Amino acid sequence: MEVFTNILFWIHLSSLSLGGAATFGIPVVGSMMPIATAETRPTLFKVAKGLSNISRVGLALLIITGPLMVWLKFGGTAGFTGWFWAKMAFVVLLLVAVIYAGINASRAEKGDMAAAKRAPVIGLTAMVLLLAVVFCAVFAFN
Repeated sequence: MEVFTNILFWIHLSSLSLGGAATFGIPVVGSMMPIATAETRPTLFKVAKGLSNISRVGLALLIITGPLMVWLKFGGTAGFTGWFWAKMAFVVLLLVAVIYAGINASRAEKGDMAAAKRAPVIGLTAMVLLLAVVFCAVFAFN
């Protein structure tokens, strides 16, 4: 069973990397939008969508592997501290931010300038939330 839980942990950390690449990469792509020409904007949107798709795969795997590890390795959540629950709260907020970012990006791609202006704030929020998840995980799991 230890080998299986170690593989789950590896998948979990790899999935975190996928989400992190998008969380930090999409704002970089977005920062290029205001100075991009009309011809290059569609390419930037494609890059952002690709990163977003990678992030969604990572997020789905995190949602699957996290509870499995909690159940298989720790036998449930009974012994977890407040750090674990803070981590879970940040995970929920991050999930909401990712969903909102996707909706906002679709609007921005269709020309909604208000959505385009919101994108950097959403991106920064997602970055802070991801860092908060990792910070709390360090204290929750030592």
